[in-house]
Amino acid sequence: MIQYEPWKIRCEGREDPKFLETIFSQANGYLGSRCAFYMDGAKAHERCNYLAGGFEYIGPGVTDMVNLSDLFHFQLSLGTGDYLSFSQSLDMGNGLFERKSVWKDKEGRETQIDISRFISMDNKHVSALSLELTALNYSGNAAVFMGIDGKTVNLPVDDDQTKENLDTVSLLSVSETETGEDYCFLKADSKASGRLHVAMTARIFQSKGTAKDASVTDCPAKELNIPLVKGEMVRIEKILYTEAVFKDSEAASKDSEALPEVRQDLRPHVINHSFAKLLKDSEGAWKSRWDQADIQITQKGKDSSIQSALRYNLFQLIQNCPYDNPMVSIGARGLTHGRYKGCCFWDTDIFLLPFYLYTDPQAARDLILFRLNTLPDAKKNAKALNLPGARYPWMCSIGGIEQCQSWDIGRCEIHITADVAYAVENYLKVSGDGTLERQSAQLYVETARYWAGRFSYDQRKDVYNLLFVKGPDEYCGVSGNNAYTVLLARHNLRLALEAVQRKDAEASASEMKRWQDIIEKSQVEYDSDRDLYIQDDNFLRLEAFPGRKTGDGSAAYHQYDFDWLQRYQVIKQADLILLMVLKPEVFTKRQKKAIWDFYEPLTLHDSSLSFGIHAWAAAYLGLEQKASEYFDKSLFLDLEDRMKNTGREGIHLAAVGATWQAVVFGFAGLSLGKSGKPELSPRLPKDWERLSFHFYIKGKRYLAVIDEKGGRIEKEENKKS
Repeated sequence: MIQYEPWKIRCEGREDPKFLETIFSQANGYLGSRCAFYMDGAKAHERCNYLAGGFEYIGPGVTDMVNLSDLFHFQLSLGTGDYLSFSQSLDMGNGLFERKSVWKDKEGRETQIDISRFISMDNKHVSALSLELTALNYSGNAAVFMGIDGKTVNLPVDDDQTKENLDTVSLLSVSETETGEDYCFLKADSKASGRLHVAMTARIFQSKGTAKDASVTDCPAKELNIPLVKGEMVRIEKILYTEAVFKDSEAASKDSEALPEVRQDLRPHVINHSFAKLLKDSEGAWKSRWDQADIQITQKGKDSSIQSALRYNLFQLIQNCPYDNPMVSIGARGLTHGRYKGCCFWDTDIFLLPFYLYTDPQAARDLILFRLNTLPDAKKNAKALNLPGARYPWMCSIGGIEQCQSWDIGRCEIHITADVAYAVENYLKVSGDGTLERQSAQLYVETARYWAGRFSYDQRKDVYNLLFVKGPDEYCGVSGNNAYTVLLARHNLRLALEAVQRKDAEASASEMKRWQDIIEKSQVEYDSDRDLYIQDDNFLRLEAFPGRKTGDGSAAYHQYDFDWLQRYQVIKQADLILLMVLKPEVFTKRQKKAIWDFYEPLTLHDSSLSFGIHAWAAAYLGLEQKASEYFDKSLFLDLEDRMKNTGREGIHLAAVGATWQAVVFGFAGLSLGKSGKPELSPRLPKDWERLSFHFYIKGKRYLAVIDEKGGRIEKEENKKS
């Protein structure tokens, strides 16, 4: 379905519109929009526009990411008919979406309809739409209804992936609208908490025709009467400016009453600015982003699909990052969908952070600051569970209060806390940022206090057990002593001990003694005959998996009940294999091979996070064929809808991040040597001739090149982060 060019993807035809709405989603880290149009029949909950950090309560303590008013709203009346041709494309170089079609009405009149739109990377508040109409075989009139639709609603998605919700909810209330000679204005406020206030102004310009006020309730709009002359193109432009105030944010206005006055400041942003000029400005900002993030692959032959698909993955990482805002993180689907209510998970710390850390250290710093800033909420989470210290939430939205509503995951998938500590250490080590060391040390200590309370001491055997836990493999059920969690928790405890010893944080002697005891006496099951770490206490007691997945690519939990799955030796996604690449120094070469040989055949890859990590691990172990196969699955996961849910759930950003890691850490073998300097251990797929990319370490920019001569790293002296 998708056609690939080096810097573009395109699609002919209108099959599977939900899938294409996701694929052609646009964002700039502040504002995001799914590519769904009212004129195509998209419903109020399907025309989705999101704001980074734009959450509202849908129940006691439970939030959803607010679906904003439809800023790209318009309706075109050309009579009953159908499309003769229909093509959509996305230019990844500048973020421009284009749709070109020819409409034929029942009278035989043919009209070319060209739609272009973008969300500015230069000015986060700006977006724009262009509509060009050309009568191909007639002269006549067209009516265009264009405005801002405030009647959009949310369709909250249940945390349980097997359940479907059909009940919509309105989270915004339109409090003010206005329509002028050439503009529309709308202000909307979140209903339940009053924490979110959003103002939108649109300037509407047409090269020909007349306009009149056509506003309806909660939808300020203009009706344009456009005379069409055969062979002549008429252009309509809509320039938008969106500004939000968060009442509970440091960046917010003093009170919610301040926003109406902001309207007077919004109009100059949309006056005397053309679509072309704003696009050029945005293109310049995109060029700067690509200069940092691009990866260039030269393949044998003329196939450009891998290069194009990789750029699409990078494009998603770039456009979904909330730049210069340490109060917000990145949700599992970014700004492409409201799945998981827009919450962020461990995905950000383990799968996404490395991309920003090596390509945009400031963006990585902001993501780490989000975790540091939400440490007080993490302490509240621990206290709510009768535990000391700080426990990071499995799902979070506003701040760091737990949003997960399911007990087995929300209470038991506690590796998230160790993941955060690991991510903070990783950031400090790679960036060399000394300004966050003391804050980070406090995080290490508070999370260590949590682990000290969470481990259970067995006095009979003088050992510590981590009971009622669930590792990354979510098919394992609630078990004991999950190896991934225990080993990363030990690492977390070591970080805390080192921080206290450096005098960056304080802890009592008794606390430190318990931390050291847990490091030495915590239990992980190990098979000495096979030199194999066992995933958890239950794993070897489980039966061999008697089932098989359906051939349609959907996850096994759609075919088998979770209760049934957790009683068999079957793995949802990388667990110990993930730990093997995150902490390679923990395992010997023989142990790494044993982990792969035992767990890889048992893994169903029913999470999008799995393929990229397996590609990285396979490359690391020198398994070229396996690495290429898994990389292909991760690279095209969304573009080819490998999980059969891209349309209804959005872009799988963790998979996108894992794809980048497979290339940079797996195929290129980039790592920090013992001296702290970058090193390469190239393991390119056999059909790749050359791989090159830029990266940052400790404020310095480097170029990595891998070709037939091997791998080399060049420092670019004049370019620093």
